[in-house]
Amino acid sequence: MACDLSVILPAYNESRMIDTCIQETARALGATNYEIIVVDDGSRDETRAHAQRAADSNSRVRVIHYQPNRGKGYALKHGYAQSEGERVLFLDADADLPPRQILEFTRLMDETHADVVIGSKMHPASKLEYPLLRRVVSWGYYRLAHFLFGLPVRDTQTGIKLFRREVLRRVLPRVQTDGFAFDLELLVAANLFGYKIIEAPVELNFDAARNDLARTLRASLAMARDTLRVFYRTSFWKWLSPGFAVKFWTILLAIGLVAAGVGIARVLNNFTLPFPLNRIMDLALLRFLDHSVRDALLLFGGAIVVLIALAQLNKHIVAAFSRREHSGFWEEREP
Repeated sequence: MACDLSVILPAYNESRMIDTCIQETARALGATNYEIIVVDDGSRDETRAHAQRAADSNSRVRVIHYQPNRGKGYALKHGYAQSEGERVLFLDADADLPPRQILEFTRLMDETHADVVIGSKMHPASKLEYPLLRRVVSWGYYRLAHFLFGLPVRDTQTGIKLFRREVLRRVLPRVQTDGFAFDLELLVAANLFGYKIIEAPVELNFDAARNDLARTLRASLAMARDTLRVFYRTSFWKWLSPGFAVKFWTILLAIGLVAAGVGIARVLNNFTLPFPLNRIMDLALLRFLDHSVRDALLLFGGAIVVLIALAQLNKHIVAAFSRREHSGFWEEREP
């Protein structure tokens, strides 16, 4: 590789702080073998011009520009594609996170042999100037992410993350999000591939001008929406790309479980389905049949469907894993 560390700064309308961020980043890295890549994500202000002035005085700084605005995730992927470092660090360009922390991240990666080191506001050693509303939102999002994905980290959204290049080479082809849920999808994919992720303490000086209730609520709703999309894309249904047979038997298994469950409830408690489900069940099981016969059909028929579906799923899933193991499916996938 041409350098040891690539620092990628995604910037959108950051003309006020981009000069400071570049200069502080270069100062923090000192004599190390680094490059700084500023990705101007379709800014409508003077971000590009300010960044270019900084690049003109430092040969290790490059500025990439495109239109229109595509989102933070797209900017980071675009910057990574232009980078050359053995390690790649993503850092927000708004100067909320002082760049002097960078070398501490590389030290932690060396000491722990981690593949990914992420900044965490919830680390007990973090130094924060952070409003209460943001703390509540961050805690709620951590609980949601942990429930949906089982991630071994408490904070996915802090804008400083260090990766070994191999991680991004394998994981980025899986990441489809271009917005702010990019960080979450990237870490979920890295975790699913079995990479070691650790959290590091951060210094964070939050810009109080952005502590607006309406803005925070809009961002939270957008994040919740994108998080559900990430959940779908990293689910068994999409992640392993199961064939038609597996999808068919999975659906049949769900139908069988519902039917057996309703049958048990009706036998034990004379359970009545709400309208229009009761109407659909009547038509499906022939209205002229006695209720006791219908209940038995639901219970035993559902149980039989469940057993058949489980047997078929076991066969197809084991076969799929065997094929993928021998075909090198888990090796690098081209974007």
